[in-house]
Amino acid sequence: VVDTSGSMAGPKIEQARNALLHCVRNLNDGDRFDIVRFSSDIESWKGGFVSAKDLKEWAAPFVDKFKAAGGTNIAGALDAALKYPVDPARPCVVVFLTDGKPTLRETVMPQEILRRTAAARAAGVRIFSFGVGYDVDTQLLDGISEVGRGVSEYVRPEEDIAVKVGAFWNKAGRPVL
Repeated sequence: VVDTSGSMAGPKIEQARNALLHCVRNLNDGDRFDIVRFSSDIESWKGGFVSAKDLKEWAAPFVDKFKAAGGTNIAGALDAALKYPVDPARPCVVVFLTDGKPTLRETVMPQEILRRTAAARAAGVRIFSFGVGYDVDTQLLDGISEVGRGVSEYVRPEEDIAVKVGAFWNKAGRPVL
């Protein structure tokens, strides 16, 4: 789930694209995935999980079209990502990347976003949040990750998002018991 709001303009949107493509290219053949882009509106690449083996190479054109514009509809983005059916026999992970605070649509109240996100825990979904820059609502992202049994990571403007997300992905993509 990738923020493409106006505040992501400049190097941030390019770094977000690179981080996302790194994750997609390193999916295992047996993995399933989708990409959700959000700003004022929400757009899903496929609208449901698809086979990484068959389709991961086709994700790049969708990601390359990301443009930074609009507000930050965090509630809608998480709602979109959490509507996918979860197979209890498979791990389900949401990677959530944003640089801002909720500004649009259904809710901008952190407590309401967390309440709605609590369904992720019941469904067995884990949410890992990445905050970019200094204007991030860290309490909200920490809460989302806590409710989603994941962790939050923060990237300063001078740091490379792709490096941090890539390091996370390399660990998460090959879990060890």
